[in-house]
Amino acid sequence: MWDLVIIGAGPVGLAAAIEARRANIRTVVLEKGTLVNTIYRWPKETIFFSEAKNIEIGGHPFPSLAPKPTRREALQYYRRVAENEELNIRTYTEATSIHPDLGRFKVGYRDRDGEGELKSRYVLVATGYYDNPNRLGVPGEDLPHVRYGLDENLPYWNQKVVVVGGSNSAVEAALELYRSGARVTVVHHGAEIRPRVKYWLKPDFENRVKEGSIKLLLNARVREITPREVHVETSSLDSPLQLPSDFVLIHIGYRAVDGLLRRAGVAYRGDAPVLTEAHETSLEGLFVAGSAGYGTDTRTVFIENGREHARRAVQEMAARMQRVSGSIV
Repeated sequence: MWDLVIIGAGPVGLAAAIEARRANIRTVVLEKGTLVNTIYRWPKETIFFSEAKNIEIGGHPFPSLAPKPTRREALQYYRRVAENEELNIRTYTEATSIHPDLGRFKVGYRDRDGEGELKSRYVLVATGYYDNPNRLGVPGEDLPHVRYGLDENLPYWNQKVVVVGGSNSAVEAALELYRSGARVTVVHHGAEIRPRVKYWLKPDFENRVKEGSIKLLLNARVREITPREVHVETSSLDSPLQLPSDFVLIHIGYRAVDGLLRRAGVAYRGDAPVLTEAHETSLEGLFVAGSAGYGTDTRTVFIENGREHARRAVQEMAARMQRVSGSIV
C-alpha cells in the first residue's frame, strides 16, 4: 500500500511529489499523458507570464535565457527536476476512480496494459483544466473547423479566422495569426478587452486594431456557427452580423476537471470543492492542489500559488503520519 497517490504530473503535482519524497512519504504519481502534459500541449512559441524564479519547484533553480521562460525551457526544466528527484511517475496512466475504503483509498486507473487499482493512505488531486474548455453553448460549435486553442499557425495562413474571447490567450492568438498571414476578427462580449491582458500584448493588439490589421467586435456574442459563417449579435445592431470564416478559435477560458472528485462524493460549494486551509476535501485524507480546487475560477490559480497548496497539503499528511507513528511507538 502507498502512503500517497498523486493524480497529475504537472508542476503542482511534481511539487507535491518532491515535498512527499523529502518527508519520507511513499508516493506514486499517476499522469494520463506525458510529463507536464498541459505545458506540452501549449502553443510551441508560448512565453510564460511568470518569471522563471516564480515557477521553480523543489528549490531547483530554473535557468532561462530571458526573465520569462519559454515553453521549451519549461519542458526541459521540469523533466530534469523529475529525473534529479527520482520521482516515481507513471505516465500514460489515467486515474479513473477514487473510492474511500475504511480510512484508506482505492484509486482505479487505466494504462496501456488495462485496468488496475492502487491502495493508499492519502490521495492528492493535482489535475489541470486544459482538457475542459468553457463552451459557448451555441449551434455549430462542434463543427470540425471550430478549435479550442491554437497550436501551429501555418494552417491558418490566408484564411479568415474568427477568434472568440478577450483575455490573454485570445489576444495572443489573434496577434500570432495576424503575423502568420491570417485575416483575423476578434469577437468579445465585453466593452473592452480584459485589462489584465499581458502588458506587452495589450498595446500591440490595440495598435493592430487601430490600423485595421485586426478587426475587433466588442459587446458582441456568437449565436451560431455554420461551416462558412459566424453569426454574431451586437448591442449596436438590430440584426445579427454574418462574419465569413474558414476557422473559429474559441478562447473563453477553462474550468477545472472535477469528475474524479464528484464521483468520490466530495462536497462542493457552487462549482468548487469545499477545502480546508490544508486543501483537504470533505473526505478525510483526500486533498486537492492547484486549479482542481477552483471550479471556473482558474484564472486565479498559477504554478506560484498551486505549489504552495501542494506544500500545505503534504505537510498536513506528514504531520498526521508522524502522530500515528509516535502513538504506535
